[in-house]
Amino acid sequence: MRQVTRVSLRATLLAAGLGCAFLLSPVAEAASPAQSQYQRDVQHCNTTPGIDKKACLKEAGAAAQASRDNGLAAPGMQSETQNRTQRCNALTGTQRQDCMILMDNKNQVREQGSVQSGGILRETTITIPASGSGS
Repeated sequence: MRQVTRVSLRATLLAAGLGCAFLLSPVAEAASPAQSQYQRDVQHCNTTPGIDKKACLKEAGAAAQASRDNGLAAPGMQSETQNRTQRCNALTGTQRQDCMILMDNKNQVREQGSVQSGGILRETTITIPASGSGS
């Protein structure tokens, strides 16, 4: 019994030593940008109150996988323009025109929020002339 305990203790100490050696090795210090981003995303999931933690962790894992597969890229200007136009296409008439003003006129639009916080609120003032009929 004493011999078995000694072997188990040695195996435990060896495993702990190898773990510490890995943590201190240059390989562990040089984590890829994707791994670093994944760790930040997981920390965000674990520390942000009021979010669906399971869904957040699933998204963090999917983003990390896509990053490893070079599937994540910053959208180009053409892609952003198409996205803005598609958002407004579901509207009709003057609502569509007003939507395009919100998407395109950055100088006259006030923005609040962020994608990370759940959405962006855009606000502008559109003057509508009074109708010509008098009472």
